[in-house]
Amino acid sequence: MELDNIVEGQPDARLKAEIEALEAPGKGAGTSWRAGSSVRERVQLAYSAARAMLDSPALLTDAYFLFTPSQIVFASLQLADPPLADWYLSTKIPTSSPIRSKVLATLRSCAETLSSFSQSNVLSKDERAALEDKLEKCRDPSTIDMVKAHLAKQRGEGEEDEEKAERKRLQREASAKANADPFGPSIG
Repeated sequence: MELDNIVEGQPDARLKAEIEALEAPGKGAGTSWRAGSSVRERVQLAYSAARAMLDSPALLTDAYFLFTPSQIVFASLQLADPPLADWYLSTKIPTSSPIRSKVLATLRSCAETLSSFSQSNVLSKDERAALEDKLEKCRDPSTIDMVKAHLAKQRGEGEEDEEKAERKRLQREASAKANADPFGPSIG
């Protein structure tokens, strides 16, 4: 939104002139903007490319665990249109600032993390189904329905030894009687 306002010349006409004078993004950039098109289109295409990066590839990397949301947004803008991102960052952090190099290093690291995503790492629907079938064969049948198994255990079902079931029932009843009084049995 702020870049759109700058393109409109709202905060400062000088900024609009600076953004118009920027060089075109290189071949590795995520945007499809080419010189000769409007600056508004450049901002919109950079936004679209950055948004596409944030919608799925960023979610499938470790970026959200390692970086703050603002760092991720700036890094995705850096991948989409490097000259535009560098210029925009210079409006926020002057080149003479001592923290600028640290911020740029962090953004570079975040951009590397975002660009490390490979579509080949994503499983297709068929591959996922085959993997789930393999996992199903390895699963312990007693853990499939844990609620049902727990209820059966409480009722004493499935036990071979009737004496064990009776002993557990008596223990439960004794425990329930002891816990009936919230302050415990009398000292008496």
